[in-house]
Amino acid sequence: MRASMTIKSALISALGAITLAGSALAGPGGGMPAIAATGSTVNVTVNTTEGLGTIPSTAYGLNTAVWDSQMNTTQTQGLLKAAGVEMLRYPGGSYGDAYNWQNNTVQGGFVAANTDFDQFMGTVQATGAQPIIIANYGTGTPQEAAAWVQYANVTKGYGVKYWEIGNEQYGDGFYGANWEANNYTDKSPAQYANELMQYPAR
Repeated sequence: MRASMTIKSALISALGAITLAGSALAGPGGGMPAIAATGSTVNVTVNTTEGLGTIPSTAYGLNTAVWDSQMNTTQTQGLLKAAGVEMLRYPGGSYGDAYNWQNNTVQGGFVAANTDFDQFMGTVQATGAQPIIIANYGTGTPQEAAAWVQYANVTKGYGVKYWEIGNEQYGDGFYGANWEANNYTDKSPAQYANELMQYPAR
């Protein structure tokens, strides 16, 4: 599905699929008993003249990870461009809360060769996608994030617009599940909100 497909047309397609599925189930050999006729009439009305919205191009993206040795190869870049990928997220999910962008390392994790920030941005530029960068909340600092923004948008002029502060903070142990790195003593949502105010606005 491309960015030009509207929610309206997707809804119409979905209704058509439901109608076909219902016909298949009601007929012989559909895997379920035929639905008995009740004599009742059901009316479904779809307003096809009212557009509900358009899926933005930024909805078509991939999570890219520094453990993937193939993420910046010429072949991968060609495949991403051919697939119409519009957003690339870096350095990859939970790695975002353990990644040091300055030396391209992950606390307790593996980093493949040729996956540093500048090499990732080479893929972004080659594919025409937009980057979304995860600043390290879990084991990093606001100063580290500010230095990354400065490097990306002032020193290198990449113009990175989308930044996240941390990845999945609800997985840092506060609610029981514990998969996300977080060095803060207080792992509450309130503490995250307080710390968030220390990060650069752009």
